Amino acid sequence: MTVISKTLAPQLDELGRWSWPDPDCECVRMMRRAGRFRMVLTTWLEEQIQALVDLPAEVTQQADSPDALRQERLRRFRQAAFSLHVEEHFSRTKRNRDRIIYSMLRCKSRPRLEELSLAIREGELDFAAAAIRYSEGPESAQGGRIGPISPDAGHPELKVRLAKANEGDLIGPFAIGDVHVLLRLDARITTRLDEALQTQLLQELYNAWLDRQLQRLEVGDSIEPPEYIPAL
Repeated sequence: MTVISKTLAPQLDELGRWSWPDPDCECVRMMRRAGRFRMVLTTWLEEQIQALVDLPAEVTQQADSPDALRQERLRRFRQAAFSLHVEEHFSRTKRNRDRIIYSMLRCKSRPRLEELSLAIREGELDFAAAAIRYSEGPESAQGGRIGPISPDAGHPELKVRLAKANEGDLIGPFAIGDVHVLLRLDARITTRLDEALQTQLLQELYNAWLDRQLQRLEVGDSIEPPEYIPAL
């Protein structure tokens, strides 16, 4: 399939846009029947992208395999095409990347939970020990501890109350349906834009762009030719 992809130049419309050349080839027809046509298009489009990227001689000489060269060309394309969008993408998705850890103790008996809450607040009882012994949910096996998880995960009432809390705060007791809940916010884990995350964000932006191109190619539409403008 890779050999076919390399030899298939894009068809060009009157505006110079690319479309899939759709060769009369049994292997392509077989991939269509098997529901794997997107794999064919992905390989083909990425081969066209790699052809745009010239690597310095020292890079090609040091590469230990053809696949390493392919990955380096794609990495350089991602960097050139999407690096200016990384911070905006991070800002837009940061909340989904942040995590919280909290502890929960829940009982159907409000009076019992109020007693436990008072003992915990006064330092007479450890929260984890109370959760193991008294909590009526699966979190009791972990001493009431939940997370790290997204701040947007869980019951809406929990999300609202945890969002307003500071680390170490006890929250409640309060009712959710017929169950009474005591929470403690243990930690907020704030995602920072380090080098590893930048690489991940570039991949996410590339994947989203690639998916849009493939959706158009799958239905016979044309796409704007990708551009590679290397950084100075």
